Amino acid sequence: MNKIPKYVVIIACILVMVVLLPLGYVRYKTRYEAEQISVLTSPDGDYELVIYSVGDPDFPFGAAHGRLVLKGKEKTVAYRSFEVANDGARFDESDLKTTWYIDRVEVVVSGSEQRDELVTMRFNGQTSSRRLTTRYRREDTDIEKDSEQDSAITEKASGDSRENAESSTDSSVDPDVNDQPENKEITVGYQAIFEKYSDATAGKFEVYYGASESSSRCILSESDTTVEYIVYDGKSENDKCGLYVRYRTEKGGDGTYDYGSAEIEDIYAYVFSSGEVISSGKTNWEDTGTDEFERATE
Repeated sequence: MNKIPKYVVIIACILVMVVLLPLGYVRYKTRYEAEQISVLTSPDGDYELVIYSVGDPDFPFGAAHGRLVLKGKEKTVAYRSFEVANDGARFDESDLKTTWYIDRVEVVVSGSEQRDELVTMRFNGQTSSRRLTTRYRREDTDIEKDSEQDSAITEKASGDSRENAESSTDSSVDPDVNDQPENKEITVGYQAIFEKYSDATAGKFEVYYGASESSSRCILSESDTTVEYIVYDGKSENDKCGLYVRYRTEKGGDGTYDYGSAEIEDIYAYVFSSGEVISSGKTNWEDTGTDEFERATE
């Protein structure tokens, strides 16, 4: 058997490196590279909150990704990832409002296409988040008042008729500004799956909605190296079930993880009428699910 000349192997390795290294660099820059936005210090000087922008916003007009890292004098106390729906743009310091308390720091995350999200990081290491009813830390009613005032100014300047002024007032208000997130049904499904499949490492039940309902998730299991979570993926074809995908992903050395590299572990159906949770056994959308799953969702 003829041996492959050594120079051929060397050339092949060089070609592979020439192709793979740039691809790896681009992936790192767009997904993982963390850029420090700011460092905030508690009034007593004992804690620092470091704000990072992570990777590029999702293409084409998706959410921007960030990370909050709370540090004590000797170690990192807690970290929390967040998203900002800003029409595909990056976020900056003006999109985050930080308030220090005796036992915690609270950060209100704002974006042009989302309601505010309150992230709480306690000095004992616990973190939580919830969606607020405000936009850029202002109630929707205040936004409506400003819109009405702007319309009144426009009416006075242009001398338009009363009918045109009323039309201008109506059109100046964000059409979805009063739409409340219809996530109650989604949350009930999350809780049913959490109660059936979570373990002790998941902590208390919590749904993280992030920048939008489509980015919601709930952790079922978490260790130092991996995390498993479920994501709501919409209703079944017959509209009788909510579909939830269970993912598993590896953690990095700093405890963070990338949702884009997660793998499907299972797909669940939550039956709205009975509250039953059915496992499909699927690890890909193309797989055939269990008979019970197929009957419930078709």
